[in-house]
Amino acid sequence: MSLSKKIITITASIIISLLFLETLLRISGYKPWKNIILNEQQVFKFDSMLGWKAKKGSFVITPANQIGEKFSMNFEEDGQRVSGSINIEKNDILFIGGSFTQGWGVNDEDTFSSKIQEKYKKYKVHNFGQGGYGGVQSLLLLKEQILKVKDPKLVIYGFIAHHEYRNVARARWLRTLAKYSKRGHIKTPYAYLGEKNELLIHPPIGYLNLPLREVSSLITIIEKVYMKLITKKRKKQQKTVTKEIILKMKNISNKNNANFILLVLDMSNEDLKNNYNNFLIENKIKFVNCSVPLKGEMILPGDYHPSKNGHEHYSECLSKYIKEKKIISN
Repeated sequence: MSLSKKIITITASIIISLLFLETLLRISGYKPWKNIILNEQQVFKFDSMLGWKAKKGSFVITPANQIGEKFSMNFEEDGQRVSGSINIEKNDILFIGGSFTQGWGVNDEDTFSSKIQEKYKKYKVHNFGQGGYGGVQSLLLLKEQILKVKDPKLVIYGFIAHHEYRNVARARWLRTLAKYSKRGHIKTPYAYLGEKNELLIHPPIGYLNLPLREVSSLITIIEKVYMKLITKKRKKQQKTVTKEIILKMKNISNKNNANFILLVLDMSNEDLKNNYNNFLIENKIKFVNCSVPLKGEMILPGDYHPSKNGHEHYSECLSKYIKEKKIISN
């Protein structure tokens, strides 16, 4: 057999094998990559350090599932969500966290940060919660914004258990961000432990994007396997990394003469809850667990975000803790 015929035979064999494998994957239920198309305004813009941040403006959002009610969101130039009309230049309260803190799914006045603003009129509330953020982005944003407010008194980090995944950029989380890339968040920074167990932060990265992913199940599987392999080591560090982030948040707050509170918004696993409780107590970090089963009237229809009632619960729980511990007066 001539060399040219050998090459043709080998090439044909490879193509047939790939087609067979592609067919087998399709029959088994594996589908090519497909972005989730959302019929909603894009509220986020690219940020080279944070990955994304809310852009200034007023937005009326129709829920992607078409079940819930429309809601309005207003953001200032620095990305913080409007939390009332209090206009004072001292006694600042900073909220950081993800979409639970930002208040995705409810109107400005119904977020728990706005309700805290109503209760503490001698203070100016800044809601820097951002949809999709974990602890890493919240820490970076805190470093940036606490220096810009004139008189920080209190920093509150709205924590959910899923922040562990986000902090180390788990493969599944990067995949989710890529799927919802139409919202404006594609790449995210992540944290990891260095050789001396010091906390290091890596610039924003995204999910692997190979050619033909939208027409080939095989390409999609290759992406998935590759991402799991390269993030496997980070997965093992996620709890330690998260705790180091919380410690840094506390230290930054205290150095700027502000109290720090870790506000637990969602944590149903008892073992995880006990683990964090011990860590927070050992490190003398103020915390309050305001988590509530997200179901029924506490959750948005067809969603996993807290409803107006959920935010009311968070507000009452947090303000009760602040009052009992005499952290600030209203």
